Amino acid sequence: MAKKFVILISLGVFLLLVGCAGAGAATPEVLPPTAVPSTHTPALDTAVPTIAIPPTNTAPPPPPTETAAPPEADLSIEADDIFLYPVPELFAGDRVTFQILAHVPSNVNPQSVTVHVLVNYQDVAKGTLSARNLAGDSVGLFEWAWDTTGEIGDQLVHIILDRYDEISEGDENRDNNEVVLTVPVRDPQNLPPNERGATWVTAETNCCNVHVVSGTAAYRDLPEILMTVETAVAQAAARLEEVPGRKLDVYLIDRVIGQGGYAGNAMVVSYLDRHYASQGFEQILVHEAVHILDRQFAPERIPFLAEGMAVWGTGGHYKTENIHQRSAALVALDQYVPLAQLIDNFYPVQHEIGYLEAAGFVAYLVDTYGFPQFKAFYADVTAEDANTLSQAVDLNLQQYYDLTLAEAEANWLAFLANLPENRAELIDLQTTVRYFNVMRRYQRFYDPTAYFLTAWLPYPGALQTEGNPADLTRHPQAEINVTLEVMLQAADAALRMGDYNKANVLLDSITRVLDNDGVFIDPLAASHLSLVRSLTEQGYEVQSVSLEGEYAEVQVTGWGTAVLTQLSLTLSGQNWILSN
Repeated sequence: MAKKFVILISLGVFLLLVGCAGAGAATPEVLPPTAVPSTHTPALDTAVPTIAIPPTNTAPPPPPTETAAPPEADLSIEADDIFLYPVPELFAGDRVTFQILAHVPSNVNPQSVTVHVLVNYQDVAKGTLSARNLAGDSVGLFEWAWDTTGEIGDQLVHIILDRYDEISEGDENRDNNEVVLTVPVRDPQNLPPNERGATWVTAETNCCNVHVVSGTAAYRDLPEILMTVETAVAQAAARLEEVPGRKLDVYLIDRVIGQGGYAGNAMVVSYLDRHYASQGFEQILVHEAVHILDRQFAPERIPFLAEGMAVWGTGGHYKTENIHQRSAALVALDQYVPLAQLIDNFYPVQHEIGYLEAAGFVAYLVDTYGFPQFKAFYADVTAEDANTLSQAVDLNLQQYYDLTLAEAEANWLAFLANLPENRAELIDLQTTVRYFNVMRRYQRFYDPTAYFLTAWLPYPGALQTEGNPADLTRHPQAEINVTLEVMLQAADAALRMGDYNKANVLLDSITRVLDNDGVFIDPLAASHLSLVRSLTEQGYEVQSVSLEGEYAEVQVTGWGTAVLTQLSLTLSGQNWILSN
């Protein structure tokens, strides 16, 4: 059983860590279920050995719209339902968080299901399946419950549901209520240098308190980042016509979560050199700042409007975009989701489609009727207004615009139909949606703790005082992770430059690896893997790759450091040779 992890989100707080095989390992470390027109480069026509790397998650690729699995007939739990953090490995001194996703039949209230966690036969946590993630799963979450200080070696963990047999109907078979795991805890002397003694560091600006972890890319680039944060918050405040009522807390983390950020009372944004989930750092900062500032006048806003407002306020999702033209492209590509359906079940809809459509509707109302009127409407729509969220929107549209939801939708679609077709926008949107679908498929297979629908997103203030910096910094660094991440990063760079052919060639190559259970048959992917392997064996961690034929420009850091170095390499036969 390969090691697997998931992250959880608390729906009431947030809108919207992982197995390492070592610096030079050839394949991901396999541990007990701890709880765990094509452009073809000439250089790739040479024979390349087939290299197989098993995935950490062999689930089939997700459909464009995520749906929760039907409940089992009996209350039960399996090893794959248990996740421990930090990930991918535990080191003595870590305070471990447990996440339990059980199979709960429809006739059982999840909050009545007790969960007990024991380590070496000692109780360390108890509670119920009282939390939910964005996928709608019932989850037991026990944050920082087990202090591993001094506990080097294999530890025995028991997870037990309904320990005292209090549930009769829906839990007839008690034999599937318990999972026993052997969890290895490593010697902290084996930690990478930048993790040893890592601490939170805070810098203050006019708008914000910016928190980073020592030894990370954000810590290295902090002076430049502070100016970027100031600009982003100022843009969000101007768009919302809302002065911040306090200094915002911004946490910059050294790993990818979801699409790169989340926010509640504070914002958490990914900042790392190998950022494979889009390079739109500035846009994500603005997006998350909007989520914080809009709570000042709309504390109970609904997801559809909140995410639409955030994309509109940013002027695009991951980059500057013409939201009207892009919404028209969405319709032209036959990807439009009826508004009532989208409003009532927002997060499971394909991410880029849902967010763009929400932003398009917001932009239409703002541009047609003005922002002050929209702001008042936005603040009034809450889940308490009607039986469904779409009915709540309908009710408030009638109050503020004298339109039903169906009438407003029809007027908006007529407006979009009158826009001239923009072929470049169509291709860009199509490639963007494909890029993020492939990226999330990679996450589900090889970086599951990053997948947004099942993400655990700890409140950063509590983590800073009670948890581990590693909860938001450790991430998979096996060679398949590094290789596919630099390829995703290169595809995003090509997409941003308008080189859609190159972006799709890279996405084709990544998809073949995912389709073949980690087998690098594709020459382009195999060439990237060979490059990553060669540099890893020399003590580098590869952060980005620009490969053109037999030549490559690569950014690397030393293992366990954040010092970037630019390298040039040339392919000689099947070996990459340093040119500088």
